[in-house]
Amino acid sequence: MHRRTALTALTLGLHSVAGFGQRRVPAPPPPPADLLALAGQCLLVGWRSRGVNPWVANRIREGALGAVILTAANAPTVEGLRALTASLNALVPAGSPPLVIATDQEGGSVSHLSPPLARFPSLTTLGAIDDVDLTTRVATALAQSLLDAGVTMNLAPVLDVCTDPHNGVVPGRVFGGDPAKVARHGEAFVGALQAAGVLACAKHFPGHGGTREDSHQVLPRVSATVESLRRIELVPFVSVASSVAAVMIAHVVYEGVDRELPATLSARCSTELLRDVAGMRGVAVTDDLEMLPIRSTWGIAGGAVRAMAAGNDLITVSHSPTQAELARQAMARRAAEDELFRARLTRAAESVRALRARIAVPESPPPAEDLAALLAEVRARGGRRTRVYRDPTR
Repeated sequence: MHRRTALTALTLGLHSVAGFGQRRVPAPPPPPADLLALAGQCLLVGWRSRGVNPWVANRIREGALGAVILTAANAPTVEGLRALTASLNALVPAGSPPLVIATDQEGGSVSHLSPPLARFPSLTTLGAIDDVDLTTRVATALAQSLLDAGVTMNLAPVLDVCTDPHNGVVPGRVFGGDPAKVARHGEAFVGALQAAGVLACAKHFPGHGGTREDSHQVLPRVSATVESLRRIELVPFVSVASSVAAVMIAHVVYEGVDRELPATLSARCSTELLRDVAGMRGVAVTDDLEMLPIRSTWGIAGGAVRAMAAGNDLITVSHSPTQAELARQAMARRAAEDELFRARLTRAAESVRALRARIAVPESPPPAEDLAALLAEVRARGGRRTRVYRDPTR
């Protein structure tokens, strides 16, 4: 009995010694509220449920969220979509610019609000018909359908030039494989959207047309040199450089620019190539940070910090407000510690506020035309299949 008591005492003593020094490290203090608000203004956030997400509602009320992205999961009817966008706008503090309410409504297979909204023809169909006036009319009607539902930004058009016949990502989503054709139709599409009152976001800079992998699942690599990019992939983006409201950056490694990092996380791509080479002036928007290559390698919060430092202005988290909050905290915390990052975040927030200030119903909107007749015309003229890629001579 005495031996057991001694062993018990020894064990307790060892536990005590082992526990000594293992004091719980206090959690770091939360970032300052002004930096949290600044970081939130640089987020484009979506959610999966119907109606207004509570986190989203709170951030909008605080003036701490710049943009939202909607899908049919948020409102399965046109009436519900109108009510949702009205509710979101009602949360914006007085004196603040309008909230960016975005969606992916490219036409064809990527039409995230169809149904309930009408599905428009794909860009590939429009490129095959190759009538810039028709592209303008379709983009105008598409913009009018979005604006009628309260959506103020379209993450379109896709300006990728399809240069690989085995590309499984962009065929059906692009105007074609000729840079000049993509530029002509892209410029018309952007101009029509914005003339009708919907902000355009060209994508996926500097081009997803030379890849075979889907950047939702893996990190594609493109070996093109900067000179080759200038001749082919950048041509459509340069054509809208001074007019398009925003440009989305791709999760693709462009080895001729940066061999290590995807464009979204690379200052060489998201700043130097985007601003200095292509001359793009619009807000730089990341592709979704929830996509597997970013999420699994850098994490969403870590990816947000890297993307912001690289030169992006609006960080996309398409499905999870929880992850968006982690990204917001991470950017605000880095801003509190790093003066250069704080300056970069401030410039990004200013760019997003300027983007929001552009939202307005046009004084002289283009006339509406009969939608059923327009879609019937496209079907009649675009029934043939066409090869969308080109053989690049790099």
